[in-house]
Amino acid sequence: MNLHDSLINIIEQEQLTAFFQPIYATDKGELYGYEALIRGPSNSPFHSPQVLFDAALDHGLLSQLELVCRKISIARFAQLKLNGYLFLNISPMIFLQTDHPYGRTLSYIEESGLLPEQVVIELSEKYPIDTPDVLQNALMYYRDLGFRIAVDDLGAGYAGLKLWSEVKPDFVKIDYYFINQLHLDPIKREFVKSILLLGQNMNAKVIAEGIETIEEYEQLQDLGICFGQGFLFARPEPFPRTDIPVEIQNNKCNAVNLSQLDLTASSLLQSVKTVDYRARTKDIVEYLYKHPNVYSLPVLNGKVPVGMIIRDDLLELYSTPYGRALNERKAIHETMNTTPIIVEANTRLDELSTMITAENDDQLLWHFIITDKSNYIGIGSVRDLLRQITQQQIKHASYANPLTLMPGNVPIYKHVDDLINQQRPFYFAYFDLNNFKPFNDVYGYSKGDQVIELVAKLIKKHTLYNDFNGHIGGDDFVVIFERENWRHDCQLLLNEFDRDVRHLYTEDDLKQEGISAKSRSGVEQFFPLLSLAIGVVNPNITSCLSHHDVAELASDAKKQAKKYHQSAIFLSRRTNPDDKNIHLNNDVCTRSLEFG
Repeated sequence: MNLHDSLINIIEQEQLTAFFQPIYATDKGELYGYEALIRGPSNSPFHSPQVLFDAALDHGLLSQLELVCRKISIARFAQLKLNGYLFLNISPMIFLQTDHPYGRTLSYIEESGLLPEQVVIELSEKYPIDTPDVLQNALMYYRDLGFRIAVDDLGAGYAGLKLWSEVKPDFVKIDYYFINQLHLDPIKREFVKSILLLGQNMNAKVIAEGIETIEEYEQLQDLGICFGQGFLFARPEPFPRTDIPVEIQNNKCNAVNLSQLDLTASSLLQSVKTVDYRARTKDIVEYLYKHPNVYSLPVLNGKVPVGMIIRDDLLELYSTPYGRALNERKAIHETMNTTPIIVEANTRLDELSTMITAENDDQLLWHFIITDKSNYIGIGSVRDLLRQITQQQIKHASYANPLTLMPGNVPIYKHVDDLINQQRPFYFAYFDLNNFKPFNDVYGYSKGDQVIELVAKLIKKHTLYNDFNGHIGGDDFVVIFERENWRHDCQLLLNEFDRDVRHLYTEDDLKQEGISAKSRSGVEQFFPLLSLAIGVVNPNITSCLSHHDVAELASDAKKQAKKYHQSAIFLSRRTNPDDKNIHLNNDVCTRSLEFG
């Protein structure tokens, strides 16, 4: 039997075996899914998958082989009751074959009892594709059915980032070449870091393939790659490993992902089936009956979202007397929910949470629609929103000041760097107490903490939702404004501080307007009542390169504000660290107003 006939026999007799290699979420120490891999008969030259698929391509049998591989892999995955996602390798070249049948993968999924949402379609970059439109149309077909998309072997072929940008996958896999000896190669490390950054910006999870040594794994953890597979953990097997390797248990990914400190709705993006507003209600109801785990379907007019199909609402409408007869022929825009929650992709999660909790319709709380410049790009899950907010709060708490629970140095620095990188003008206000040490010495740390808490309370009270508040430590606070009318609120804050801080003194000290205490040199002297100095700078965002430059300017402005020995706002005219000789008379100070 020649090779062609032998190959046809293998395909027709389904003489193939599915192997599975685990994929781990190393930050959580969890099994994330399995990649399905195929082996031919052990006594055949086609046992090697490379030989098998190359021969199928040469003999025009790639489509037939791929379908059998999917059928066997899906059935075996379900039979073994494996957890997590099933990653199926698919060659983009089959989309160019006009005779390739569509719908087979979905039918295999349904026969096995799985859901499309559990399956990830992996596209290998190893074969050239010159017709991206064909590929995109095919992928939209899979996305509409609920499948997720991954780009495999990133960096292995010629298409690379072009394919990534066109497909916008849910997952990206970094090729073995860039993982091998990663810890010894700074160029490979830079490549991996750039892919991780792109992945975070495009909301794609980055998976490292081919991890073989503990050194490679530890380097990936340091870089923040928290999804991986490789021989270090488990080889592909017909009965794959289901436990967590000791290497992951002992060394979970703990790299700080600062982008998580300021997430937006785009981090919740899901691709689901969409519905044209002219579709018949009857067809949508039939779809919902076939897909019991689908709770929401966005309705579009072109690219613009116009409503949401809420499963329970629509099926309840059908269950009423004459409900089917009256509505089945109607266009879906007549029976859909016309007031879904719609948010832009750059909406911050805390803003989104406020919108969600203000909504009275419980059914709308399953999902919300996400847009980019009013055009539909996907939906988000309220469950994912709650999970992200919880994780975000945990991250914020790990950097927060324990006394005031305000963001500490790390998020402050990140926020400043983000503003500079995005070229967004801002005012940086540095708050510091005058005479705090002697007050602490005389009244004790408990009263000192009350002063710190007073300042924190007033900052939160007199700043707006979009202002960034931070607590550097001790009696040093920061507020970052992106608005011009900040001065009035700071003035009110100073006025209220001057009034409220008096409640923390004894009557005798109030009468003399201060306390006697030892100075830093040990000499007894008189110190006026506590006051609050605010040094403000408006950095030149083209000259200041990072938070270090802004900190230098703000520190100088704070020193100038403290010279007035009473509550004051000092606005510096220095806009970058090189402005050393700007005369102080050009700077502006505003004294605190008196209370009558």
